[in-house]
Amino acid sequence: MNKPCQMLCLALAAMSVGLHSVKAADPAHHISEWRFGENVSGAPVVMEDTKGKVVVYEYWGVRCPLCLASLPHLAKLDKKYRDEGLMIIGAESQGSTKEQIEPILKKSSVEYTINKGGGGPTQAGRLPRILIFNRAGNLIFEGKPSDDDFESTVKKALKESAPAPEKATAPATKKDANLIEQRSWTNSDGKTIQAAVVKADEKNVTFLMATGKSVDYPLDKLSDESRKFIEEKSKDGK
Repeated sequence: MNKPCQMLCLALAAMSVGLHSVKAADPAHHISEWRFGENVSGAPVVMEDTKGKVVVYEYWGVRCPLCLASLPHLAKLDKKYRDEGLMIIGAESQGSTKEQIEPILKKSSVEYTINKGGGGPTQAGRLPRILIFNRAGNLIFEGKPSDDDFESTVKKALKESAPAPEKATAPATKKDANLIEQRSWTNSDGKTIQAAVVKADEKNVTFLMATGKSVDYPLDKLSDESRKFIEEKSKDGK
């Protein structure tokens, strides 16, 4: 084979690889980057509902023969694995009306969520286009419903454990709390200061303003009443 033919074969092989499904080695995208369109059929879904689920998201259309062929298969997949944590969302991407969509769903016994529109950073492109997000919400597969590794990727993702829920922030301890909670203080000029006291020493007091800003303030610039109150609380806190 001469060199030009070899180069042509290599180019065609590269194009062929590009047409196959893409598995994300690293989580390039997260499901939180997607938005869900207007609900047409099935349970309405909000982003909170996807937590801990394996989500299959399909761009499809009623005028796409390959899309229509995939509906019965996805319907069976939904019934088989929904109790194991599978969530399927179909995004009709050809601008069809509810009246056009519903008879097709009924014919294919589709019970999973179908929305009009929606989408994210990965565009639909040629329909059908299917995405799989694992239980952590990371995109792990992008391809076609007919790809050999589509269903095996779903099954593998379902076997993975959901990520542990984030621990709630511990309440502030006495050490972390303010020395004096927010109240009004008066300075030597008679002006009012609304702030909490974080700490105080013999010369200065650190105020925490309502804006969240910390301000060091000379004690001798406060009124006698305010200064004495802070000094007493400072002694109690030691």
